[in-house]
Amino acid sequence: MALERRLEATVLGPASPGHVKVTLGRGKGQFVSDVSVDLLPASVRTPNSTFVAVVKGREVVRVEIEGRPWLVIQDQIRAVLNSEWDPIGVSDVVEDEYDMYIGHIYSLITSGASEQAIAQHLWEIETERMGLSAPRIDRLLAVAAHLRALQLPTLKSAKVL
Repeated sequence: MALERRLEATVLGPASPGHVKVTLGRGKGQFVSDVSVDLLPASVRTPNSTFVAVVKGREVVRVEIEGRPWLVIQDQIRAVLNSEWDPIGVSDVVEDEYDMYIGHIYSLITSGASEQAIAQHLWEIETERMGLSAPRIDRLLAVAAHLRALQLPTLKSAKVL
């Protein structure tokens, strides 16, 4: 089951009838896809228009109004997870390996969860979801402290186009 993730998107130009060719993502993970014009507001259907796409696998499922702040949130949390947590040691090869955890971590941070609660969440991911041996809690508390110290944008609403 593919999880949703948010990617920067730029319209390259027309594709098959009713579609535009769009580049999605950045860097090594960037790819090109044909996207139905029905998913895009008229204002972003022209070449070089940019928007934030919510994708499952490689399929665009919607465009988010508040996408830009979410990209900042995603990038900041991803940086901490990749540089300080990285329990399976793949962040230098697969930059978005832990993206599926970002939404819940953001919710914990914005709800005022303690470092202990965030560390407990990371511990559960490692032991229950990944099946790894129990990590050192002091390492997870340090990661949680860095996550709580991030200056993250606040999302105004959950509305989508």
